[in-house]
Amino acid sequence: MQPNNLTALNYDDVKASIKTYLRTRDEFSDYDFEGSTLSYLIDILAYNTYYSAFTANMLINEAFIQSATTRGTIAQLAKLLNYVPQSITSAKTCVKLTLQTRQCNNEWPRFATLQEGAVLAGNGFVFHTLSDITVPVDNFGVAIWDNLVLYEGSAVDYEYTVDTFERQRYLIPNEDADISTLRVSVRPNEQSTQVDTYNRVDIITELDNTSRIYYINESEDMRYEVFFGDGVIGRGLSDGEVVTLEYLVSNGEDANDIREFTFVGEVEDSCPEIYAGTEIVVEVKETSQSGAPRETVESIKYTAPRYYATQNRAVTTRDYETLVKKVYGNTDSAVAYGGDKLSPPVYGKVFIALKTKTGTALNNATKAEIAKNLQKYSMAAIETNIVDPDELFVTTKIFTTYDPNKTALVNSEIQAKIDDALAEYADQTGLNNFGGSYQNSALVRAVSLADPSIQAVSVQTTVLKYIKPVTNLTNEEVVEFGIPLFDSKPSQTVTDGDGNEIECKKEPVILGGPYYPGDDPGVPYFFEDDGSGGIYTFYKDGNTKKITNTKFGTINYDTGKVTIGPVAIVGDGGNVPTATGAAGSGTPGTGLGAGGDTVTGPDGTPWQSSDLQLNVPVMAIPANGYAISPTTPGTIVVFPQPPVTVSIIGTPLPPQIPLNSFDPGDYTTVPGGITGIPIIDGPSVTETGGCFS
Repeated sequence: MQPNNLTALNYDDVKASIKTYLRTRDEFSDYDFEGSTLSYLIDILAYNTYYSAFTANMLINEAFIQSATTRGTIAQLAKLLNYVPQSITSAKTCVKLTLQTRQCNNEWPRFATLQEGAVLAGNGFVFHTLSDITVPVDNFGVAIWDNLVLYEGSAVDYEYTVDTFERQRYLIPNEDADISTLRVSVRPNEQSTQVDTYNRVDIITELDNTSRIYYINESEDMRYEVFFGDGVIGRGLSDGEVVTLEYLVSNGEDANDIREFTFVGEVEDSCPEIYAGTEIVVEVKETSQSGAPRETVESIKYTAPRYYATQNRAVTTRDYETLVKKVYGNTDSAVAYGGDKLSPPVYGKVFIALKTKTGTALNNATKAEIAKNLQKYSMAAIETNIVDPDELFVTTKIFTTYDPNKTALVNSEIQAKIDDALAEYADQTGLNNFGGSYQNSALVRAVSLADPSIQAVSVQTTVLKYIKPVTNLTNEEVVEFGIPLFDSKPSQTVTDGDGNEIECKKEPVILGGPYYPGDDPGVPYFFEDDGSGGIYTFYKDGNTKKITNTKFGTINYDTGKVTIGPVAIVGDGGNVPTATGAAGSGTPGTGLGAGGDTVTGPDGTPWQSSDLQLNVPVMAIPANGYAISPTTPGTIVVFPQPPVTVSIIGTPLPPQIPLNSFDPGDYTTVPGGITGIPIIDGPSVTETGGCFS
């Protein structure tokens, strides 16, 4: 008889299997396996079998990227898929430097050069420029470095002397090296000043034996290794040549959110004259941001196979979604779709909705650059377009009751546990990202399980979108929720003399505002539907609605399309026109903008769309508040932090349909989604202006 448990992996099971086998043998039929000397031999056999089985199981697991557990193994398996895990990423800031130069020989210098190296210091971190930057000096002797992007870290350079006698490894010795800042150069010998710059490549089809290129991979010890050509694909190195690796050692996300800096660099003009310290005026245009840790093993497992599947060409939508992360490292997630999915369809174009890690929108220059970089992978006749995600906010109010006899916690402590449960719920259900959907049942379950004392949960659900008008321009504005909206019942019915019921006014299911119209910028206006497809405007006089326009727009309850205007909007809840024409400060003005006048800024020039971003909230009640999954492409379901009310059991809970109880004024500032467990899968950049384009 053979041992009958061949799949046992733990010690006790292996030991029991050996004993069962021995008891079938006549030689051991009368042995006491627990007390005899033989028990020691069985222990040794069981231990040996257990360790052998464990080792074999781990080795097999480590052979496949999805089951591997150690980062070194995962990195080596990713190497077979031609995927390089993202390194730690340096924080960056954007500044404007101004220098008043000094005359030499009664003339202003022709130019001034900011020297490569450390430039700014702030909060214990140093920010660098990676090269000399030269700017002209104007007729008043002023030199300006505008939109200057600087990178945090410690500058390091490391040299190798080539020796082809044995296999030589060109390792970057620092684990925290930001490889996006890596510069590789080769000199003929140690005494030579002639330098060849080598470029990183991933595609080898266009290389020859003279191409100055290098490859890079993450090694088994979390450091990166540089490879060079073999003389056939890329130039090979020769004995005695000197390889120089220059890079920044980064502190990652620790250097984010720095707002104040001191100039620690050096400027030299054409005279030449040296400037340093307080002679340089520093204006911070963007706080430090985008620092990120190295890519997680979970991200490598997910991304590497998909990157390999693209084969460096963009044919399917999945190809575009994977390649956009390669050409733009700040991509948190992306979804691609053909123009044929739009209404009306747009043929010959592919659209990529891109969500950044920092959550900010891309500027037009950055979108164009990403599209240009993707074009070389796409079919010749297909035009690539980068668009912002279409955000649909699911705004909720949560009401709960709890039994005080089942807990020693007070209301605030129960609410804190509910908040933690909501963050986990948002992360596990894929909300705040493409492809996510809201499920009321899952939300109620998450809240109910937050604490055993919670007895009942009621949720009011609304959806929220924003009108983003161009300041001072009269336009028709459209908001498409992409889901059916609630068809309210009449607020009351009456019976006529013949006994027939007459339907009276329906309850409104959308409410928008506040906004400030150009013809009355001193008063906040709102708009809501009449329950029958029309939209009217009003302002508030105490508790009274003063209706001003009964034909302001229309609403399609079946599709969720809301159309208003034409209207000129010059302010919103966070940017209020003032008597001087400025916005966001002071008290509301009167008559500003009336009669076709424009709203002006403090300098007297008209506000432009680039000066002021308006966001007018529009809230609506969905037809199905229990399941919200928009069908429009490129939509992200965003789940902001909801207000939570915790009451003692027996307290009546409000109705689930929030008629007349929602207020878009709570969302004059665009909310973010509940933060779950972040997955960092690459370097990040914030695009809020022209600095990081």
